[in-house]
Amino acid sequence: MKTPILAVAALGLVLGIAGPLAAQSLLDNQYYHKAQDLLKQSQSAFDQGDYDTARDLANQAKDQFAQSEAYIAELTQFYRANGYLSMAKDRVAYAKSVDADVHYKDAYRKAVTDVGAAKTSLDGKDYQKSVDYSKDAIALLKDVAPPPKPVQAVEPGPVQLPQYYTVRLIESARDCFWRIAAYPFVYNDPWKWRLLYNANKDVLENPRNPDLIEVGMRFIIPQLGNEQRSGDYDPSVQYPPLP
Repeated sequence: MKTPILAVAALGLVLGIAGPLAAQSLLDNQYYHKAQDLLKQSQSAFDQGDYDTARDLANQAKDQFAQSEAYIAELTQFYRANGYLSMAKDRVAYAKSVDADVHYKDAYRKAVTDVGAAKTSLDGKDYQKSVDYSKDAIALLKDVAPPPKPVQAVEPGPVQLPQYYTVRLIESARDCFWRIAAYPFVYNDPWKWRLLYNANKDVLENPRNPDLIEVGMRFIIPQLGNEQRSGDYDPSVQYPPLP
């Protein structure tokens, strides 16, 4: 028995779902492609007057769209948790480099434990718990700083440093605002990364995400004190570190 009214309703419902999904930046996944194929078959059956088949195919397409949305939602949670875990690992690595395991022993040990728990939670697909552990690790090490260095006498006068820095491709440790700020000829201090970020937001593809910087981007380095800055950074030049 052919039921055109029910077929029209089912096909209309799926088209209503497919429209908003198509407008988004969808990840390439099997559920979405299967739903699109079923939708085409449903439309073809509808055009030929086989409304029962059109309705069944439309309902199958609806189920596939729902699975696609669930897949995308889970993948988004994974990327978020993995991003926080990466930041926590970077923070622990930096803390280790400034002897936090000696000078901030308890905080460092707890942060290392939290990073391990965050990785375990990520592998177990408990993404929110992974994010919470990573945030805890980052918070524990937020005040970690290198031990004070002996004050060295320097000749009076401004320091000559580059005013611009172009993001480089460094496979061992990719450029990011955190690492760029840590360069001696920039600020000699990774914690001043926000100065760079705030001064160069307009250059970023997504100004709200400081992690999305690309090789070739040219950043201005705002003056921090009385140092003089001019020109672009030249890797062949030996710059004095910012005091």
